[in-house]
Amino acid sequence: RYKEAREYRRTKIDASYKYIFEVLSVRLGLDLTTVEEMILDAPSLEAFDSFFAKGGSKTLKVFYQEGEPPGIECGRTIPGAVKGSKIMQLYVDNMPDKFVGLCLFFVRCKNDSSLSAKTIHEDIFFGVLDATEGLLRGVKNMIEKIFLPAILATNNWGALSQTKQDTKDKQNFVEAINRYLSFLEGAITSIEGTVELKKIDYINFSKLQSFEKVTAAADNPDTVRQLEEVLMIWYRQIERVLIESKQMRKEADDSGPLTELEHWKCMSAKFNFIIEQIKGPNCKAVINILNVGHSKLLRMWQELDARITDAANESKDNVKYLCTLEKVCQPLYNYDLVSMTHGIPNLINAIRMIHSVSRYYNTSERMTSLFIKVTNQMVTTCKAYITDGGLSRVWEQETSTVIGKLKDCMFLLKEYQKCFHETKQEILETPGEKTFEVSEMYIFGKSEAFCRRLEKITEMITVVQIFCALNLSTIEGIDIMAIKFKNIYQSVQKKQYDILDPRKTEFDVDFENFMAKIEGLEVQIQTFMRTCFGRILSSQHALQLLQRFQNLRMPCLQEETVCTVRCILQHFVAELEATKKLYKIQKGDPPLPRNMPPVAGKILWVRQLFRRINEPISYFHKKSNILASPEGKAVVRLYNRIACVLVEFEVVYHNAWMKEISQFQYPLQATIFACHPKTGKFLVNFDPQIPEIIRETKCMIKLGLEVPEQAKKIVKIENNLKSNKLRLEGLLQCFEDLCQETPVIFVNLMAPKMKKMEAVLRHGVTMLTWSSVTLESFFQEADQVLYIFKQFLKKV
Repeated sequence: RYKEAREYRRTKIDASYKYIFEVLSVRLGLDLTTVEEMILDAPSLEAFDSFFAKGGSKTLKVFYQEGEPPGIECGRTIPGAVKGSKIMQLYVDNMPDKFVGLCLFFVRCKNDSSLSAKTIHEDIFFGVLDATEGLLRGVKNMIEKIFLPAILATNNWGALSQTKQDTKDKQNFVEAINRYLSFLEGAITSIEGTVELKKIDYINFSKLQSFEKVTAAADNPDTVRQLEEVLMIWYRQIERVLIESKQMRKEADDSGPLTELEHWKCMSAKFNFIIEQIKGPNCKAVINILNVGHSKLLRMWQELDARITDAANESKDNVKYLCTLEKVCQPLYNYDLVSMTHGIPNLINAIRMIHSVSRYYNTSERMTSLFIKVTNQMVTTCKAYITDGGLSRVWEQETSTVIGKLKDCMFLLKEYQKCFHETKQEILETPGEKTFEVSEMYIFGKSEAFCRRLEKITEMITVVQIFCALNLSTIEGIDIMAIKFKNIYQSVQKKQYDILDPRKTEFDVDFENFMAKIEGLEVQIQTFMRTCFGRILSSQHALQLLQRFQNLRMPCLQEETVCTVRCILQHFVAELEATKKLYKIQKGDPPLPRNMPPVAGKILWVRQLFRRINEPISYFHKKSNILASPEGKAVVRLYNRIACVLVEFEVVYHNAWMKEISQFQYPLQATIFACHPKTGKFLVNFDPQIPEIIRETKCMIKLGLEVPEQAKKIVKIENNLKSNKLRLEGLLQCFEDLCQETPVIFVNLMAPKMKKMEAVLRHGVTMLTWSSVTLESFFQEADQVLYIFKQFLKKV
């Protein structure tokens, strides 16, 4: 029956089963047939069916470890398997009583459809939990060596974007995993650190429990001597534990405050386990016999018992009070420096409470050690905050961003020191409270060294921020300086050591070298600037170049800038005198720009002279205090005299033009035609001053000067005036051409048509003006009469 059941199970094996078996075979180093037979030893394959089915289990677990061989219910006889022996077995989904082997697990993320043999290799994941060194060690290794590296390598975090807050959430998640790994390590250490009193195989303690047996053993000198030897073995074991607990323990340089809690948890577990064994039946039996036998070793044992009990009480008490730190220490393990800064008072107060209340932990050495660990963790977190959890080097980040981070860290550590001193002062002022007798040099030595390192890094990055302006400048020749700086900076960037570690003294040497090279480069840039202004041709051009140097915002150029401004000012005095001389020579007949009307041209000329002297003086006034000096005041007085004359020139000419335009008598009220006094011919009566008025008005508007309303109106109808003038000229020309084309013999015949046209044109001499609204009707009538005249002439 069992064989039939086994064969039935075998018939269910298909391609999906085979895939699972192949994976197990490769991982375990067994052949495929062996794996299949070991799986078929299980009474049911329901776990596989559930894993493959739609809506079934998302996991399949197979345990591989030593165990008793299966009975006949497995459906086969296993060669070499004897009752009581152990063989390697595969347990499907049912974990053995004590898991000490391998857990080979398969996982599927979705179970909304059944697994297909064609896609099973894509739909499921495989992993191994190795518990051969203990379950806790196996879980820790899996998280630390598989899951954590995978998380750190992940770029796609789904809904979490690349914002600062989301990045912080990712970092906190990773830190939570690291804290859990630390917890597992602590649990492992606690378990592995337990001391088991040596087992005595040659004594049967179960026979030494009754009163009669104890009395009989106590009367036997050999048994008493033998038991005294056993007691001394245990005594030496316990004595060794107590001695080790008092010794200075080796710890990592960056261990945090929670490692202190883990240490005392481990010690508490160790001492309590020893006490449990002392209270156990074996140890009690030995003590009872030696007590009845009046052994002299009992006094030593009782003293040891008191010491181990006291040590257990101390560790328990320490754990109780250090546990209060667990919550307030959590911000120290996150990358959020704001919450860490806010949490410092709570942390200091918690330590103060431990110092005041605890019976054992309030010694100077232990409080100093605890504060040192707090400092360690703050520095560690600051490093992680600056480097984004070790993902970004300092030199690879934006200068403004990393400077902000460095300032945050320095503020945090100074706030920690400030809060410590405030609390210490409060304790001194509180009657009856024990003062903080701790070594501040040890507590804050590391944080102060770290702050000094951050200050140096900040200084270097500030230099980088300043000198990066060289790359953006367009000053001719400055690119050579930019290349030199780039080479200096790259020599620092190439260093591979951790610059945030104050113990790395190489940085101090590199820092001094960097600053010395920068100082040399600053001298070269100052010399370069001095060369650029060696020959000043124009104050305006010199000041424009100076502005470009000032846009570099380099502190090393400040003194050179002051000297340059003084040189340009001296050159500006000569330019003022030259401008004054030029004005006197050209003011009567200034050179006008092309196509400029006379008045606007003169104003533009004088404005150019004014701009030539105004731009430099404005720069001196805004960007320098040199005008407050005696030589500067003399320049201002000279400038004011010349500027006053130039402005007066503009005002005089502008006012004269305004007055002339205002007196201009209605230029648009004139008739459109006039008759020649001698020939009597019709002429277009267009005032030649109108185009000039229009040009002057347009230029005055562009110059930002006041313009009379009358002139503005003329500018508005400029296009109409030009158009009407051209039409009138064309009309007269056409009429004159027709008259000339008329043969002499037909003059009398055409006379009525000519007189009709003249009558129409005469309206333009007597009635129509340039502003008349009936001009369009006049043009239509004139065109019609002219057309009839032309047609009649053709017929004739």
